Amino acid sequence: MATENKKYEKHSFKSFLEQYHVIIPMVQRDYAQGRKTDDVKRVRDRFLNAIKSYLVKADEEDEVMKMDFIYGEKEQVWSTKVANKLEKIIITPLDGQQRLTTLYLLHWYAAKKCGVEEDEYAFLHHFTYDIRPSSRDFCTHLMQYSPDWSLTLREQLTDQNWFMGEWHNDPTILSMLVMLDSINDKFGDIANLWDSLTGEKERIIFYFLPLSENGLSDELYIKMNSRGKKLTSFEHFKAEYENLYEKDSDEARTLNHKFDVEWADTFFPYRNSDNTVDKEFMRYFFYISHILCYEQGVKKSNDEFELINLVYRDSPNAAANRKYLEEAFDCWFDVLTEYGSIDIFFKEFLSESDYEKGKVTTFKSVDEYCRCQNFFHACIKLYQVNNNFSYSDFLFLYGIITYRINKEKIKECDFRDRLRTLRNLIWNSSSGEIRGDGDYMKDLLCQVKGVMLSGSINKEVTHRFNGIQTDEEIEKKGMVRENDIEKLHRFEDHPLIYGYASGLGYDYLDLVDTFLSLFGKSPDYIKIHRAMLAIGDYTQQGSNRYYMGNHNRATWSQLLHKSRNRSNFEERTMTVLRKLLQRVKEGEKLDDVINQYLSEKEKAKEYDWKYYFVKYPDMLRGADGELTWDESNDYICTTLNKHQFNGQHWNPFLNVIFQKLSNTLLDKEGKSILALGNYGENLNILTPISSLAATGTGFTYYHQDTSEVWDVPQENYIDKEDRIAFAIDKICKL
Repeated sequence: MATENKKYEKHSFKSFLEQYHVIIPMVQRDYAQGRKTDDVKRVRDRFLNAIKSYLVKADEEDEVMKMDFIYGEKEQVWSTKVANKLEKIIITPLDGQQRLTTLYLLHWYAAKKCGVEEDEYAFLHHFTYDIRPSSRDFCTHLMQYSPDWSLTLREQLTDQNWFMGEWHNDPTILSMLVMLDSINDKFGDIANLWDSLTGEKERIIFYFLPLSENGLSDELYIKMNSRGKKLTSFEHFKAEYENLYEKDSDEARTLNHKFDVEWADTFFPYRNSDNTVDKEFMRYFFYISHILCYEQGVKKSNDEFELINLVYRDSPNAAANRKYLEEAFDCWFDVLTEYGSIDIFFKEFLSESDYEKGKVTTFKSVDEYCRCQNFFHACIKLYQVNNNFSYSDFLFLYGIITYRINKEKIKECDFRDRLRTLRNLIWNSSSGEIRGDGDYMKDLLCQVKGVMLSGSINKEVTHRFNGIQTDEEIEKKGMVRENDIEKLHRFEDHPLIYGYASGLGYDYLDLVDTFLSLFGKSPDYIKIHRAMLAIGDYTQQGSNRYYMGNHNRATWSQLLHKSRNRSNFEERTMTVLRKLLQRVKEGEKLDDVINQYLSEKEKAKEYDWKYYFVKYPDMLRGADGELTWDESNDYICTTLNKHQFNGQHWNPFLNVIFQKLSNTLLDKEGKSILALGNYGENLNILTPISSLAATGTGFTYYHQDTSEVWDVPQENYIDKEDRIAFAIDKICKL
């Protein structure tokens, strides 16, 4: 409501009550600033802290806290005994009740705490509630009571014989009790509190605007106040943030316009079902503020009002931080203006899962990324909600924002290249390298900024993106021929690779098409594994574990990325893979590679450990493709479901036998007579009751109290007969 050309009065709380009697009317809601919800507590703490900050200022400081306008009606009360004598003027506030009530409680507290004579605070009798009789009676008793400060004010007041039991159901009284204890906590250390509140140097003022004297009706303000509809958290935040700017300044008017128009237009396409974007706006505010916290070593807070103070008011970088926040919001309005929608912008530069020329694939399938990989939308819907907006996404979006803010300095073609570099660095760094710790994120944000602004990777920071990937990004710029760049990008954008290309080797980019065909939409991972083993031992080793690729895509992704925790990446895995790709490129099928190997082994009667893994797909069981191996014997190994050995694990030879016979050897009721546990047990045979254990030379058969060795013929420790076929034949003859 505009107040230009309106008649209003400036008052302190004391001068207001000395001139008027204030009655909170029934039309108003209950006092709410003492409610116990988290939102109200934050508003209460913020309000009391603001009041205190003005009361403790030095006398020579002239700053005054201005609490804006109080709207209400005036009613003159004339004497019934003396003609033309005005006894009092009653003010009925229709907006400002909450502020007035808090000031009333603060002045009462100051008077009692400072031992002020009753005639000095007599003006407080001019304030009362008419919402319900209990609230009015409580205020009356409160004025007559003096606490001894031995307990909390709530405890002392509720223990008085005049405090009625039913008052515990009066929300106004309950809120007043909470507020009084909060006031005691905040102001108990100010010795001259009464003088600060009521002295000649006014510290806290407001403006009273009488409705009738300004040609306004109370109906307008009743509607405006919606019978006590409380302000949203966002409205409190917006008001507090706007207070950072000098009132009525050009900056303040510009900011207000952005809040209400430009930024509202930016967020409105992503509104909730209730047509509000408050939560989305606040998530983005937290996101940008946390970037600044990380960069400047400020403790990250999840309280918006605390952030306003820490980052935008009290920080030595406050002005620059406010500027950056505005730029971070403005850049998306600019995108909206330039592209027509933010979705279209992301669709221009990113793809979800398939390579598209000139774009970077980011593999995000969560709904909030909108299938166009809209990281802005994901941020405002998911930041601090769940892990679907990760620290990796935090950094990637920061890179995009850095480009948009500095758009005039960065060519679009450079942005596309740098965005790919950033994707490669982030997607190939582990959770141990990308962490939410302040010192980690500070360094990583520094690296992201360097990549986006100059295309360089800062290796001098303490906490860095994955070192192997960093070296690759620096190396590839000088090693990839211009006419191979698209092949490189197609390879990088494969979901098993996501940017790590040097494993294949820049001299082997002619194999990219074959790789993409072999590892296409529905690759036969097990057959690829068998074909690779048919060419050579491609396993990797680390921490007493051996690693192969199985049906699980993740096992292949790990195998195709070099790791400091595993050996044999280049000399085994990638060497074998390149040989397989070359043979497939020249026309061989996977079955050809497998069958040729098996035929050669069977003809030579050389059944080494690889033969069994190539011949029998069920040799691999478990999710992670991990195995343990006895160093003394190639035939003694265990497949693990997960890394820990105390989890599920199996002997692969017994597992193959079980899988082949469990549906064949049945009892009279059609039930299998074989059973194999999940923790390395022997293969149990129910008819006759017996079991089979695997050994380095074959098997041991246990029946009752006897055991029988089923050794396979060997030469130079290599089987001369297929031990699985050998065991199956033995079992079937039992």
